[in-house]
Amino acid sequence: MKDGPLGPGELLLARVQAPPVHELEPAVRPQPRRWTKAVLAAGLRPASILARALLGPARRNSMLQGARVRSLVFIKLDHLGDVIMATPILRALHAWVPEARITMVVRPATADLAARLPGVAEVLTADVPWIRPGSGVSANLGACLALARTLRARRFDLAVDLRYHNRLDSLLLSLSGARARLGFDAGGFGFGISHCARWPREGHEAGRMAGALREFGVPVEDLAPEFPVTAADVAAAAHRAGRKGGYVAVHVGAGNAVKRWMPERFAWVGRELAARLRAPVAVLAGPGEESHGEPLVRALPKASCLDLRGRLGLFELAAVIKGARLFVGNDGGPGHVAAAIGTPSVIVFSGTNEASEWMPVGTRVRVVERRVPCKPCASTTCPFDQACLRKVTVDQVLRACLETLGKG
Repeated sequence: MKDGPLGPGELLLARVQAPPVHELEPAVRPQPRRWTKAVLAAGLRPASILARALLGPARRNSMLQGARVRSLVFIKLDHLGDVIMATPILRALHAWVPEARITMVVRPATADLAARLPGVAEVLTADVPWIRPGSGVSANLGACLALARTLRARRFDLAVDLRYHNRLDSLLLSLSGARARLGFDAGGFGFGISHCARWPREGHEAGRMAGALREFGVPVEDLAPEFPVTAADVAAAAHRAGRKGGYVAVHVGAGNAVKRWMPERFAWVGRELAARLRAPVAVLAGPGEESHGEPLVRALPKASCLDLRGRLGLFELAAVIKGARLFVGNDGGPGHVAAAIGTPSVIVFSGTNEASEWMPVGTRVRVVERRVPCKPCASTTCPFDQACLRKVTVDQVLRACLETLGKG
């Protein structure tokens, strides 16, 4: 290093190269609450065995008869990206029974999106606790039974829930009261599922869901996701950004904190893209994640920075991404939005999941990920300083961005 004070560019480089705080201080993983699952399993297992004995085999070999379905409920109590990946499934169900009234059950955060999806006549919301880490037995079971009572009162012809990550999803489907119930049996709590799909073991998540429908005679023509964006959304986003397009969109957040690539590295990549492409950079972050975009805002020349952190609703965010030349972000909902609307995308994938199973579905999506021994961990905490993300270098992400735009 040279003697004397550093110039402005050298100060920025030194700041970007400094390890983030969470790289210096190892994270401590709290002890998992295994007793929660153990108590829930022990309490409901006898009821599951008894119900299966009374109802007979859960699996039916017969195909579903679309002509008999006049009301259908599609349950998708999950995150934004998961709901977007499920849009081809909803599209297939609507095409299979075009005259049926379709109700969609989602979490409040995705209710507005569900209401815009073609074929959906009604949206019910349920902020079920078992989606969140650390929820307790009583809260989980109480919410499941309450939602099941609501569904039973509606007497649907067909209920579809293709989430298999938690026993309570299978229990909810078992108790939904629909005449036919299609889904997966998680932990034996799918005792009341009339059309129990084979357990998914490989392939992309969208293909797993499609396979469950096809198994019982519901055709799924394609797996392309969709995200409706209106002209009003585009106009609102252009007003917020001060321009219609031509920028690079960088989203620094993720719903799961251990999926966030280091903010200082996003700053390096964003600054280089602004300089090499001669394009402004729209800095994006969800509510509560604004601070993660601060290094990028500081790194960019003022004239090249469109600071939109925490200022956009879901559809404004989608419209901003739609107007971008390139989207760069973490594994999360905004990446799935970008893929669904066709914006060229580079996604930094952590070790929580396999990209081959969970990456956004699109024709112009590129993933940057590195192998580590603990991948996939499916965790919300990390005792290894996020080694999976620290191994992803700024050069790799920058190269992926330029090559995606044909400028490698």
